[in-house]
Amino acid sequence: MWVVAGLALLLVTSVLPGFRIDTSQPDWWTALLRLPLIFTALVILLRPLLLFLTLPLNVLTIGLPTLLFNGLILYLSAKFSHPFQITNYGEALVGTLVLTAITGLVTSWLGLDEAYPFYQTIIYRLGRNFGPRPERKPLRGLLLLQIDGVSLPVLRQALNRGRMPTVTGMLAKGGHRLFGWHCGVPSNTPAVQAGLFYGDRHNVPGYRWFDREAQRLRVVSDPEDLRLLEARVAAAGLEPLLTGGSCINTFMSGGAAKRLMTVSALKEKPSQRREGEQADFNLFFLSPNAYTKAVLASLWDYAAGLVMSLAGLVAKDRPRLKFNIKRLAQRTLANAFLRDLSFYWMKMDMVRGVPVIYSNFVGYDDIAHYAGPEAFDAMQSLAAFDRRLRTLMRRANRQSPIRYEIVLFSDHGQTPSIPFRLLYGQTLERMVVSTLARLQGGDSGHEGAARVFNPDRSYTLALLTELEEAGSDRLGWAAERGRRALAHMTRESRSLRGRRFEGEGPDIVVCESGSLAHIYFTGHAKPLMLEDVVALYPGFIEELARHPGIGFVAASRRFGDAVAICEDGVRNLITGKLGQRRDPLAGFRQQDRWAGELARLLSYPDSGDLVVNGAWIEEKQRIVVMEEQISSHGGLGGRQTEPFILLPTSWDVTDNDLESPEALHWLLKRELAHYRVSDDEAKNSPGGI
Repeated sequence: MWVVAGLALLLVTSVLPGFRIDTSQPDWWTALLRLPLIFTALVILLRPLLLFLTLPLNVLTIGLPTLLFNGLILYLSAKFSHPFQITNYGEALVGTLVLTAITGLVTSWLGLDEAYPFYQTIIYRLGRNFGPRPERKPLRGLLLLQIDGVSLPVLRQALNRGRMPTVTGMLAKGGHRLFGWHCGVPSNTPAVQAGLFYGDRHNVPGYRWFDREAQRLRVVSDPEDLRLLEARVAAAGLEPLLTGGSCINTFMSGGAAKRLMTVSALKEKPSQRREGEQADFNLFFLSPNAYTKAVLASLWDYAAGLVMSLAGLVAKDRPRLKFNIKRLAQRTLANAFLRDLSFYWMKMDMVRGVPVIYSNFVGYDDIAHYAGPEAFDAMQSLAAFDRRLRTLMRRANRQSPIRYEIVLFSDHGQTPSIPFRLLYGQTLERMVVSTLARLQGGDSGHEGAARVFNPDRSYTLALLTELEEAGSDRLGWAAERGRRALAHMTRESRSLRGRRFEGEGPDIVVCESGSLAHIYFTGHAKPLMLEDVVALYPGFIEELARHPGIGFVAASRRFGDAVAICEDGVRNLITGKLGQRRDPLAGFRQQDRWAGELARLLSYPDSGDLVVNGAWIEEKQRIVVMEEQISSHGGLGGRQTEPFILLPTSWDVTDNDLESPEALHWLLKRELAHYRVSDDEAKNSPGGI
């Protein structure tokens, strides 16, 4: 690394005018060798002190002082290394970014472990004092890596195109096998995590829902709402999957002992455990180049995203959505900064020997929503993940006290879609209101359909909220500016959030989750049956079923069963009996499976009185979606219900293990229990890193 750093400095002197070296002096070449040594010494001596003095500012500005300190230390190093000169601090700051980019590329290409291996070893040793401490050191550990939103066909396409050589190598070596599995309905992250972590996704109707008991809107991106939901699924009494482990960048905690960027853990009362969790933020900022590399990756992603977004505005093969600079900033956080942050924390947990580590990577999902599941930048996101995975496998296991198995999976897929509004000139909510008004003779008395605020920025919201917990009494001007910038990115309408509905309008609530939507009639303690809706709102269900943008309308009946209705057909979701000419589920493969899933969804106490799914447009191979997205998930249709999972070859896996999130829960718990077998058996198990 010493030689690499010296060559990088020589290259920088020819690129940046503020970096100079006087080659007329006979010992000029020794300055290139001395400067990395001086820089390393100053990093060891000054960096911890500087970061400690500005810790609240560092946290609240997402590590801005870390970047500034790197430039300052490089500038001071040049003062002790004549004839090497840096003209001013600004040049040193830019030079730090350039040097980090060069050394990062070279070390990755050469397969070297760290740009600063000695200093990183110190951080690893310090990091062992924090995090979960199992009573008994496991013989093996488990890494659960979730790539949000990648369908099995898209993964295979990425593998065939050479986008993910690390995953290809895992399969080629025979250590892992690739499967498809069934995520169920709703096909979204909260429902899957409930089943995966707690073995029960009962009464998780979607990303947003209406709480009939409290008569208020709820959404999983609100920590209080999500805590209630997680407590409800945890009440089943099963031991959570992540007990004694850690979770990173997720909605639910899964019983983890350490929770980082976990929405359900935000805004809790301070405790010792929370302080221990905060230590991992500080260790990330303490690393000499981890933060700088994350910033460089974010800048590159922002520039690439800007170019691809502008190109998408003129693309003829996909719906045109309004360009949104805030969405682009959110994408950068999700796809670059949080990705690198998550991998760093995972390495720290592996060094500690944490028995089970879960992390969710949301970059692909966020990009695909607005670019498409097979778009170039979405595939580039998978390639970037694969490169970080290769680094994790190469580096962290050398420092880990135990051997880790890897399970790589997605929680759902994505289906190309076209927004309801673009097709029909109005949103689903407005269509519902106008339909009721027309059926009831003009002004129906409804104020309009309430819509839960847009939660697409949930992970950005998690980042903002966790950083805000540092304490506002210690903030300076720069920290407040950083907080306001993040808040501006996550600003959304909160007029209906948490509002109770007690006799005042609106008395209709539409909760959308991709192509699926729940329609609630407020003021009722229990769900309305099909017969109730027909009596209260004559003709309403028929109008919905006839709308070309709606594939089917589903509802429960007083007889204890449920039905799906389309314009010219009806299906009993329990018995499978068909009425009239057409099966409402004819456009969706595996009709019997989805009939059972829909019947289960309708049985939840907080599901809508009516559940509608967007229509499948065969000629365009797209699903009608209720949100402003060109690729979606949450309901039925296309690849959104076709996630993948990569499992160690040594595991005994049957088809029943892949039938649902609950089935995966039991499979993973069964294999985790095997990790406490004898050492000889553990050594004979292939598939680890």
